[in-house]
Amino acid sequence: MADFTITDDAGILEVLWRPGVRIGPAELDVLANTITHFPRWHASPVLVHLDLVRHITQPARRMLIAYHHAGPIGLTGRDPVDRVLAAFIVQSRSRTRYFTERGEARAWLSSLGAAGGRPVPAR
Repeated sequence: MADFTITDDAGILEVLWRPGVRIGPAELDVLANTITHFPRWHASPVLVHLDLVRHITQPARRMLIAYHHAGPIGLTGRDPVDRVLAAFIVQSRSRTRYFTERGEARAWLSSLGAAGGRPVPAR
């Protein structure tokens, strides 16, 4: 059984982790190797659903903080565990933001587009 699924939904790569997954360096390595099979993965907006993640090891947290993705990364979650996990990830060198609603995260990612361009000004 895989620890995650990745889909390309209208140019946004979505990562959905297996319920209760414990993420360590090995799981991040598999994710990194898998995501490279998607066209333009290095600059694509990425949406990561944290709702089902229950633990990210300290070495994996260091890896996430050190990672730099050219496109923006949106994180979604709803409970205090998700917020704690997101607090570590948003410290990365990537343009990353946490949301409680999938639709808000997708709107933000769409407004930035590939390679993390500037947001479209609100009218």
